Amino acid sequence: MSTTEHSAAGSEEAPAVNFPALTDVVTPFAVRCAATLRLADLIGAGSRDAAALAESAGADPAALARLLDHLCVAGLFAADGDSYRVTAAGAVLREDHPAGLRATLDLETFVGRSDSSCANLLHSVRTGEPGYQKTFGAPLWTDTVAHPELVTGFEHLHEMFGAWSEPTVTGGFDWASAKQVVDVGCGHGAVLRRLLLAFGHLRATLVDLPEIVARAEQSLGEAGLGDRVSGAPGSYFDPLPEGADTYLLSLIVHQEPHERAVALLRRCADAAGSHGTVLVMQAPVTPANRFAMTALDLRMLVTVGGRERTVDQYRDLFAEAGLRIAGQYAGGSESPVDPVLFACVAN
Repeated sequence: MSTTEHSAAGSEEAPAVNFPALTDVVTPFAVRCAATLRLADLIGAGSRDAAALAESAGADPAALARLLDHLCVAGLFAADGDSYRVTAAGAVLREDHPAGLRATLDLETFVGRSDSSCANLLHSVRTGEPGYQKTFGAPLWTDTVAHPELVTGFEHLHEMFGAWSEPTVTGGFDWASAKQVVDVGCGHGAVLRRLLLAFGHLRATLVDLPEIVARAEQSLGEAGLGDRVSGAPGSYFDPLPEGADTYLLSLIVHQEPHERAVALLRRCADAAGSHGTVLVMQAPVTPANRFAMTALDLRMLVTVGGRERTVDQYRDLFAEAGLRIAGQYAGGSESPVDPVLFACVAN
């Protein structure tokens, strides 16, 4: 009996499972090593031998050849005698590939370190606490602001999120009636930039850690939007700027465990008062995206202690913070992992 057949033998409803693929640890990290060393870019359109490639990559020649031999079996590279070339599948690891995967797979960047922290998932499951600090000695955001190269990776990821969420954030909600938006947890400003460019009358206040607000102000200034934004650096668990009609949380709530998420939403509700709107943009768990989102849920647990939620779970979370959903908008993407903008008002 094969591994796949054996795995499904206990239940007629159990899906077939390829356990060797499911439990492989080496190949995912071998791919990430290739991305980190930029092997696809160093090889280029032709082929290079391991010794020359190792010198360019700053690697041990024999160890690099062993890495490439495994990735040849995986189909990302191919051997031509003592040299290696990039296959069509491996081209996705090039810096200029439109998929943009190389930077996200780089083990020395923001996402890569998050990947590595999954080695301490067991710690998170046993304690309910993030494994990131156990892995790197500091919480994720403290670690990030202390390393400029991680900030760059975070900004790259945030830019991808901005493009992904733009149809959801800018469409559906009645932005024409809004005047002032407080971007709570503004990050690099990628989401807000798209919003301000789409609606020329809007003004914004940025709330995030001081280092992040400074970089967001710089980025928005370079986009010609500096005169429409002001910074309010600090923790978003402190009282938020009052008087705005709209408070925006873009992919922020899922970063927090339940009690902190409720506290954050209450801060927004208090600042918005009875006439303001709290906008929460998240990708809810659905039957269509359950595999991807339950994996992301574990990633949120191990990195920052956060969690993903279904629409009903978000509704209950909002209610606990004194909010109710007054509107719900999606961008119309065909992707199963599609963000939703929840427009919440005071109960």
